Amino acid sequence: MRVVELFSGAGGMSLGLRQAGFDILRAYDAWPVAVENYNRNVGDHAVVADLKDLLSTVPDILKLAPEMICGGPPCQDYSSAGNRTEANNARLTLAFALIVATVRPQWFMMENVIGCAKSATWAEARAVLKRAGYGITENRINASRYGVPQSRRRLLVIGRIGERDDFLASSVAAAASAHPMTLRDLFGATVSAAIYFPATSEARRSVWSSDEPAPTIRERSIRPIPASYQPHPDDAAIIQNGFVYSRPVRAGRGVRSIDEPFPTVTRTSWERPGPKYLSAPHPADPLAASETAALSIAQASRIQGFPTWWTWHSSNQRDILQMIANAVPAPVATALGRVILDREAGRTAPAISGGFLQWLHKRGRSKASARNVKASAGRARRLLGGRTFDNLALEIAALECLPEFREMRKATQSDLRQAFRLLAEYETNRGQRRKRPLQNPEQPIARFEEAA
Repeated sequence: MRVVELFSGAGGMSLGLRQAGFDILRAYDAWPVAVENYNRNVGDHAVVADLKDLLSTVPDILKLAPEMICGGPPCQDYSSAGNRTEANNARLTLAFALIVATVRPQWFMMENVIGCAKSATWAEARAVLKRAGYGITENRINASRYGVPQSRRRLLVIGRIGERDDFLASSVAAAASAHPMTLRDLFGATVSAAIYFPATSEARRSVWSSDEPAPTIRERSIRPIPASYQPHPDDAAIIQNGFVYSRPVRAGRGVRSIDEPFPTVTRTSWERPGPKYLSAPHPADPLAASETAALSIAQASRIQGFPTWWTWHSSNQRDILQMIANAVPAPVATALGRVILDREAGRTAPAISGGFLQWLHKRGRSKASARNVKASAGRARRLLGGRTFDNLALEIAALECLPEFREMRKATQSDLRQAFRLLAEYETNRGQRRKRPLQNPEQPIARFEEAA
């Protein structure tokens, strides 16, 4: 699937999607430092661009004909670490929606902080995307369940043209791991995909990821990782200490055990505790902050999902920390990307809510009849390769075009049609109960032009 990324930063999302199997055509960001780091690590297809200037960027993206547009618009205006005042940065969320609505790829994926979900700007952006014909799934995820040892809570919005809302929610939930990833999982375990090449000197490393070029191969140079191999001294120090410090954002706990996820990585995550915190520590801290292990910038990068081979280029350490903090963790993008590709290939179908059975019971169906209706609806969705349609007539028409459907008995065909009708009625009623009022249809574009 061909992808264009907006607000790409240093390339965390592009890296993750590429690892999932996507073809990254181009990436855009307004920060030259981030674009340079992207091109050094991911590929040379990132460009510096002001995405508020739609007339300059949209024609270029149209020529690329992407099948998906993704990106994480700036989150500072929504973040709990900021003052939550929606200003120019928030308007870039609307720019993202306007670009998607104009180019109209089959799919889009947007990442932002949880606070974005209740913002006025997202309400406007969502209205633009709905009028462009997208079914939208809004997912509130915890990154520790999707491959990084970090309790980073984020809004992941996925859309596809013509679908019903929430069409991918069950698959996103199913992709989450049963247990959160911990710091010990990252720093204290041998990665199964690692390869051991004994170094020629102590100054060189011996363990290499399967996602990077190997060193020069010499005779007898490839061996299993020996039991005596010692990890990087900084990683070993964290495991031996058992606790790390993270500067709390809003009066939270500062000391974390390595047997739990790290908090959200921010620009200040690597800082040591200052006098203010040492004099008034959080009462739930399991250890004095002064006795915790120090977190290096390289470790913060790995907690954010960047691989060990990734290199940061900037004369300003603050810029490196900002790029790390701004990134979408690559493992999260990989996990969500695989969910999208599985649905595109018809390998998954939306789960049908258990509330559907209760709704059928209230309409007078027996338990056996309700189960049969639910089973028929699930069968019909699998026949369609997991595809849903916002329009019931189109959904039934697509079903009737399938050779498998045409070969069925008339009674079975009737059961599948009726199950689709009942399921559509149930999901429409449920959606209306949760629906938020939309903004004036003309308001989003007018306000964006004014802000730009």
